[in-house]
Amino acid sequence: MEFRVKEKAKPYFYEADSDSLAILIHGFTGSPDDFRDLAKFLVNRGITVSAILLPGHGSYWKDLEKTTHYHWWKTVDDEINKARGKYKKIYLIGYSFGANLAFDMAARYPKEITSVISLGISVYLRREFLIKTLLPFFHFFLKRIKKDYIKKDQIADYEDRGCYLYIPTASTYEFYKFINTYTKKELAKVTVPSLIIHSQDDTITNPKSSQFVHQRINSPKKELLILDDINHNPLISERKDVIFSKIMEFINS
Repeated sequence: MEFRVKEKAKPYFYEADSDSLAILIHGFTGSPDDFRDLAKFLVNRGITVSAILLPGHGSYWKDLEKTTHYHWWKTVDDEINKARGKYKKIYLIGYSFGANLAFDMAARYPKEITSVISLGISVYLRREFLIKTLLPFFHFFLKRIKKDYIKKDQIADYEDRGCYLYIPTASTYEFYKFINTYTKKELAKVTVPSLIIHSQDDTITNPKSSQFVHQRINSPKKELLILDDINHNPLISERKDVIFSKIMEFINS
């Protein structure tokens, strides 16, 4: 049984009269709604936006359990191939695990991808030792893990946007498999301009993730911006306007 995708979690396309396209890639257990404000910001400045929905996302956590990292990767790959030849400039903007997928595509399509903007990429997680130690136990006894950092008064809105309160343990294995097999090994192949943004106070992914990426990629033009007063999702932070302006500045430079 597959569950219906939440209305706010559906993929969307905002068209501008230009030859530039930004492909927005949400994170693990997230949804395209995370990008809504940024998408409107970009299209108002002449950049067409395609916010994609990764398979298994935006509905119910059991749908995610049926997918693998290949399904997530293939959706982004299909979107890029659909855009090739249609747009002169293709920007990949990835949030959290979406940034992992974006850099993998940049390594594979250096001529097609104009630049990558990474927001809180996932390489090293907070409490990672504990997670990796307990994951085999959870996988054997539990099918899902609850996100204890989501406050009770935030749950209804969080789930309404298509984000998951529960993470399937099987999908967590797929998440780590992609990071270890592709992200950590393929970054040296990235040569496109890259803007890497992270929060020093990110409670989900360690900012050393972005430092690692900045060191490993071979882009002649790369910029690392570590902010100290926002949480994991910079797209809905109080300083989002500063971040949006920085993204636009980087795109135009």
